[in-house]
Amino acid sequence: MTGQMIYEFLDPWMIWAFRMTENPYIGFAIGIFWICLLATVIGELCMAGIYFLNAKHFAKISKDMVGHHNLSVQALGAKNKEAWKACNSIANDAFGKNFFSHIALFASSLWVVPFGIGWLFYRFGDVEFIVPLIGQVGPSFIFIPAYIFTRWMFGKAKPWLPLFRMIRQKIKENEGEEEMMMFSDIMKKKEPVPDNS
Repeated sequence: MTGQMIYEFLDPWMIWAFRMTENPYIGFAIGIFWICLLATVIGELCMAGIYFLNAKHFAKISKDMVGHHNLSVQALGAKNKEAWKACNSIANDAFGKNFFSHIALFASSLWVVPFGIGWLFYRFGDVEFIVPLIGQVGPSFIFIPAYIFTRWMFGKAKPWLPLFRMIRQKIKENEGEEEMMMFSDIMKKKEPVPDNS
């Protein structure tokens, strides 16, 4: 299937939002928001799907990171320098693995974006978009900041959306209930209990 055929297939799913009003500026704003929202939701669902396909892997990385971090904090509290060094080194490796695995996971949600930009060029490539002080720009100049804003707003709304709230809960259950300790947690344990007698 060629790019032209893909965009022709996507066209009815995209263009309707641009035609919701007779005002071309408002229609374009609604249409851009629709494409950004569509790209965000599909990307988030793909990211969740990939997470759950690799749930054991992500759970192990998270548990290793939290577990070794907590051991290093406990070793620090016990003033065991050798144990702290060993645990801290393993915890740092686990932090790195966790960080890069989540970067890769996030990247898996972005594959929809090029299709959105491609369709915009397919539909509006010949339109001259003029931005004050900059001049003529392409559709991607408008789409990319709109997509970032939509994704940020969607992130704020996710806790109130039932499907995404359930996904978040399942991820939390998969990664365990253990929470990261802070050095202040060790200090609290060492504080003497006040004598109220």
